Amino acid sequence: MVETLLLRNESKGSSYPVMLEKAIFIGSILGFIFINQILWSSIDVVWYQWIASVGLALSMLILNEIIGRFIQMMRARK
Repeated sequence: MVETLLLRNESKGSSYPVMLEKAIFIGSILGFIFINQILWSSIDVVWYQWIASVGLALSMLILNEIIGRFIQMMRARK
């Protein structure tokens, strides 16, 4: 049993799969690099290229966060 700051006794759970989340984050960075190259080669206007890059970066971060929340949800069910 573990004693918390509020002096509650709680049992220890399993550790969070940090390495899995780091691997997914590295994968999203690599995916951004490759997809961004495709975007820049297919769009002719520079301003649209930058807007697409920012949108892609934000969507990759949101997707990464959704995957992390999904992992937490699956762990909470056990």
